Amino acid sequence: MRILIDDEDLSWNVAWGIVTNTFFYTNHTVLPEALEKWPVPLIEHVLPRHMQIIYDIVGSNSPLEVSSIVMSFHLFIAVEKKFPGDRDRLARMSLIEEGQPKQVRMAHLACIGSRKVNGVAELHSELVQTTILKDFVEFEGISKFGNVTNGVTPRRWLDQCNPELSALISKTLKLDKAVWLKDLTKLEGLLPFAEDKAFRKEWAAIKQRNKERLAHHIQTTLGLTVNTNALFDVQIKRLHEYKRQTLNILGVIHRYLTLKNMTPAEKKKVNNRVVFFAGKAAPAYYIAKLTIRLIVNVARIINADPDTKDYLTLYFLPDYSVSLAEVLIPASDISQHISTAGTEASGTSNMKFCLNGGLLLGTVDGANIEIAEEVGESNVFFFGHLTPAVEDLRYQHLYHPIPIEQKCPALAHVLDQISAGLFGDNHVYEPLLGTIRQGDYYLLSDDFDSYIAALGMVDEAYSDTEEWIKKSIRTTAKMGKFSSDRAINEYAESYWNIEKTTVTKD
Repeated sequence: MRILIDDEDLSWNVAWGIVTNTFFYTNHTVLPEALEKWPVPLIEHVLPRHMQIIYDIVGSNSPLEVSSIVMSFHLFIAVEKKFPGDRDRLARMSLIEEGQPKQVRMAHLACIGSRKVNGVAELHSELVQTTILKDFVEFEGISKFGNVTNGVTPRRWLDQCNPELSALISKTLKLDKAVWLKDLTKLEGLLPFAEDKAFRKEWAAIKQRNKERLAHHIQTTLGLTVNTNALFDVQIKRLHEYKRQTLNILGVIHRYLTLKNMTPAEKKKVNNRVVFFAGKAAPAYYIAKLTIRLIVNVARIINADPDTKDYLTLYFLPDYSVSLAEVLIPASDISQHISTAGTEASGTSNMKFCLNGGLLLGTVDGANIEIAEEVGESNVFFFGHLTPAVEDLRYQHLYHPIPIEQKCPALAHVLDQISAGLFGDNHVYEPLLGTIRQGDYYLLSDDFDSYIAALGMVDEAYSDTEEWIKKSIRTTAKMGKFSSDRAINEYAESYWNIEKTTVTKD
């Protein structure tokens, strides 16, 4: 708007028409803390002209001239015209949030300044339309709002990071990789080969070599020895309470305590498991740093315990990066995507793991839902409460709390062991444990028993080696939808209104 009005000398209406037909807003979160709000005094100091334009969009300084279709300028007047006397709605939709200081709601600005708005998974897009942008849907109409489920590029997240599997797929489909990598739905041709014993053997051998590659990387970089004859359980992603790495590490501690109470004969029936964490946290995110500290200290104890180290080991891999992910993902047997229902926009690492034949353990959230629709729920391990129950459970935690010892004794026992100093630094972890004992906003105590049961289902399924390999093959075969090519085509056709162009070599 500033360039078009000030530099190009266009009228407000012409400039606003160009803006609202040029920009598209893809929302990536419904978490309040992630929806940016910029202090008005800061913008006034650094970008005073921009702040003036924002006020003009709100409608505080300009004459009435409204297009209800593109929501031309004057947000206040336009909303008042459509919803007379609804002052609460005006306050909710305003670009400026009252307070000390006042703040500019950047998501609202993106919404009214865009031609179309979308979320990045079906559930997420529905939540965008029914929660954070509900008023805008009612004002501008549902046709402006849609969904484009994210995708990942198979060039990097299969062919580059897992070349042996890529070669096996090309050989089996009798297709050059340049063909199926551009049309990932061709992976469905692998489905009949899930019943081919020789193919399953090749598939499993590649997975084993990928495990050995990861183990070699850990040995050479950290000097640690990894048992490659075990189930590899991986959670790699940004550290955040909603992604619930804390739930995972508490589950590891529960498994460790359970193993400690087993007889030698009982332990021999247990699947060996190696658990990997990796990820980064925002520099000032104290709870995330405590989670990392707990993971590292738990690893020090259980990896050295002669009673359990042959059955359970744990690693937090430092310096997380795409390069490290390219080694971790092909090696996984199971990957964890365990966000509180309704909090994950999409998640894309879930797609990368499944594309490489790793099975998914997760909540009914984000793109997990669509992955299960494609690969079949028999090949996914779901647990936890569903999105509609989340707000009621949070209300219960606030106003009718049940002591955690009554609600979830297994989790209470784990927390007590941490507080008692089993993993050292007992006093340090109290702020982290307090997020569960008081309030439990991300519902760990509500989902813990279900989570442990799902881990048990993983153990049971992994015990049947041949059926597990079949699940792995079927999962990869049904991941065609989750190519970034499909996502970009959807944007091009339904949003950007651009056509494909064939690129020819000179």
